[in-house]
Amino acid sequence: MQTEASPALPPDRPAIEAMALAPLPDRPRTSVAIICFNYGRFLPECLDSCLAQSVPPDEIVVVNDGSTDDTRQVLDDYAARHRRVQAIHQANGGICAATSAALAACTGDVVLLLDADDTMAPQRIEKVLAALRRHVDGRLPGWVHNTMQRFSGSQGDLGLAPYYPGGKAPEGWLAAETLEAASCPVLALTSGLSFRREVLEAIGPLDNDRLMYQDLQLCTAAALLSPCAHVPEPMTCYRVHGAAATQGAMVSASHVHATRERAVRFDAWLRAQMERTRPGSSVLWRPLDDQGGHLWLRFLDRWLSGSGKDVGLLLRVLRHPDTRHGPRQYRIYYYGSLLLPRPLFVSYSQLIFGSSPVKKVLRKLLRRG
Repeated sequence: MQTEASPALPPDRPAIEAMALAPLPDRPRTSVAIICFNYGRFLPECLDSCLAQSVPPDEIVVVNDGSTDDTRQVLDDYAARHRRVQAIHQANGGICAATSAALAACTGDVVLLLDADDTMAPQRIEKVLAALRRHVDGRLPGWVHNTMQRFSGSQGDLGLAPYYPGGKAPEGWLAAETLEAASCPVLALTSGLSFRREVLEAIGPLDNDRLMYQDLQLCTAAALLSPCAHVPEPMTCYRVHGAAATQGAMVSASHVHATRERAVRFDAWLRAQMERTRPGSSVLWRPLDDQGGHLWLRFLDRWLSGSGKDVGLLLRVLRHPDTRHGPRQYRIYYYGSLLLPRPLFVSYSQLIFGSSPVKKVLRKLLRRG
């Protein structure tokens, strides 16, 4: 693998290098990777959006992850009528296992990810290819993230996502920033991500445990391998379900405990991935107990499980550089735990991280819609 050294690393540490990528072919093959679990009712709209692209995909790989609804019938019908649609039926293995199966079946030079309940704007493939052809920070990017339009069954406009302070999404060679924060600054979810094949091959196998998130693994590993480009126009319509309206708020002890377990597992996976691609480089990834986010999880896990509010640990979180230099939203969230009793903090969490008409109004007032 040809590489190009990053100028941002201290001289006494092993070098993190960006992959040096050749320009894309004039007519690159493109794949859309879709995973589906019990979303048969949304799948036609999803597939129709893929088939209606201004630059048609060469293949649309759909993994039916053991659905018990009509997904199999819907998918097989599309595969019979459209040669580009490839149906893969497998026993339920979870979101990461299904993603791994879809990526393994894709043969394109560029792979765009999409959830079966979401849709793509007609120019998404066209815009992604254009982004991969322009130099960012003097290099060709190996992956792209795009803005998403959030909507629900009852509301067509729930604002754009992800939100970035200042309105400017990160792009370029983000390895130094990712290592410094122990977190990738790109907040895109699965349906907003696209990758060159070389980057996916360098990332290697995902951790397919059901606790894990595929977008977290892909974004963080990719940020340490290659520069990224950003498409600011909303190229994906991201469906917000009623059950997902408060999913982001960690309001139960079981949810927080599972998140802590995921953090530990992700830390081990990322270190192994770094060692596999660049032996010795995992020392650049900060230990969990030196990460403000993990300290917060430790505090929240104890508090919500009934062990009481560990004010000492909370003050350590609030004073941590990750907190002081992190997004304002999270600083407000953390300080709420210092001032509020547990029942009010749970409601407060739902307001901050949930989706509702009230939240939509607040986002617009704060110019975040």
